[in-house]
Amino acid sequence: MDINTCLATTAEYRNLALYSHLIPAAATLVLGIFAYLRAKNREKAGYFFVFSIALAMWLVSDMLVWTLDSYHLVAAFWGPLDFIEVVFFLLLFGFICIDLIPEQMRTYSPLLLLAAAIPFTITLAGKAILEMYQPVCEMEGNAFLAEYKLWLEIIILTATLVLGAVRIVFLSSASERIRVGIITVAVVLFMGIFSGTEYIATASGIFEINLYALFTLPIFVLMLTIAITSYGTFRLGDSAIKLLFYVFLILAGTQFFFVGDMLEFFLAAMSFGVVLTLGIMLFRTSEREIAARHLIEKQEQELEIANREQESLLHFISHEIKGYLTKSEAGFAAIAEGDYGQISDALKTMSRSALGEVRKGVATVMEILDASNFKKGTVNYAKKTFDMKAVVTKVVEELKPSAAERQLSLDFSSDDGDFTITGDEDKIKQHAIRNLIDNSIKYTPTGGQVHVKLARSGGKLRFSVEDNGVGITPEDMRRLFTEGGHGKDSIRINVHSTGYGLYIAKKIVESHGGKIWAESEGQGKGSRFIVELPAH
Repeated sequence: MDINTCLATTAEYRNLALYSHLIPAAATLVLGIFAYLRAKNREKAGYFFVFSIALAMWLVSDMLVWTLDSYHLVAAFWGPLDFIEVVFFLLLFGFICIDLIPEQMRTYSPLLLLAAAIPFTITLAGKAILEMYQPVCEMEGNAFLAEYKLWLEIIILTATLVLGAVRIVFLSSASERIRVGIITVAVVLFMGIFSGTEYIATASGIFEINLYALFTLPIFVLMLTIAITSYGTFRLGDSAIKLLFYVFLILAGTQFFFVGDMLEFFLAAMSFGVVLTLGIMLFRTSEREIAARHLIEKQEQELEIANREQESLLHFISHEIKGYLTKSEAGFAAIAEGDYGQISDALKTMSRSALGEVRKGVATVMEILDASNFKKGTVNYAKKTFDMKAVVTKVVEELKPSAAERQLSLDFSSDDGDFTITGDEDKIKQHAIRNLIDNSIKYTPTGGQVHVKLARSGGKLRFSVEDNGVGITPEDMRRLFTEGGHGKDSIRINVHSTGYGLYIAKKIVESHGGKIWAESEGQGKGSRFIVELPAH
């Protein structure tokens, strides 16, 4: 046989080789490019994009091996085939790992690089192929590399199957189970058919088996497309989904240009029919998703309108109640202070008790109103320079009677120096300082201790309230400072709690460029609330 031609050994399979390689190469590249350009998760899309490039490189190189006329060119493209195959298997496994177990991907990435280093070294050293068996235009490959590739592919296939199955078992979302199931099935079938037919072809010497196996690649690419588009692996968008379908349909249709006999026509028709069927499924799934999304958007708009109306009604009612309570507060205060003349001790005690209850009611209504104003963004601040230490001292003195009623020790310590800040004195006093101290008094059992401290470090003032009260559980800690964020037992301990106090305190502190947080070792171990504000 002429050393410069392989035509005699491959002529009858050239059309088949062109179709079986070019169509999946183009389809994979299109999907990889779409995913990379449109996906939000760049790392996941990056793995898939590089995989699509590596697979396309392998398909084009293998196609040239089947269609070139020169022994030397065949040898040049045959040499790196095993290495490229290992690379795209590893990249596809990396894509599966980052999709199913992203938190462990940093651990596996060096292992993937190490697995690729061995065939890379063999290929770079020129040891991937040993010689050509000219009569049949076949290369004698490196036996170690062939074994290494086979076992690595078996390990990757098994690991993919196990990861997918375990993930499906632990998922609660039906849609996510379908997505993971489709991806796992598509990848496992792709890997299994690809490596299985290659092994059979090598063992039997009938290499045409590889060509027929590649007819299945567009089907698996489309299965991946359905998982990637309709079930949220990448979220490419509606227009991208439709464009992908049309591209794949055109690519599948071009196969008829390569048909040479009835068997090839049958394979081409079957492949085109499967692509068309899966594409229609993709369209229908996309349309259902669009309809569901429109319904959700409509419900969100209706809910937003209802929330605004409810907030307006709540604001109106609270404002009216505040007016009535304020008048009652003024009336009871006047009676208790003797503005209406001398009264009996019983009436004085009753009026003072009623005054205290009314003031609690006013405070509760004010919390609700303030929370509503914060949500609507209608809070105004009267910022000025004031002495934080003087304000804290005054609040502590005002709350000592409340602490004494519960037989609590309430003390205040402060560093020396200047504690001047700029801000809304009344809001910081009422919602940050008073609220935190008052909470500690309410949530500390009889006989406990509440310690208030004020310190300065550099350009920041730190105000803290520490107690040995009921403490905060990890579950309650997550709800602190949220709108209406009650602790598990807060209502039982403090029946007047609205759940807005800490939410408002956080908003006010943050609006002054500060931060607020809580610390606790757990239930029954006390708590500490800290506020940091920029110093003057």
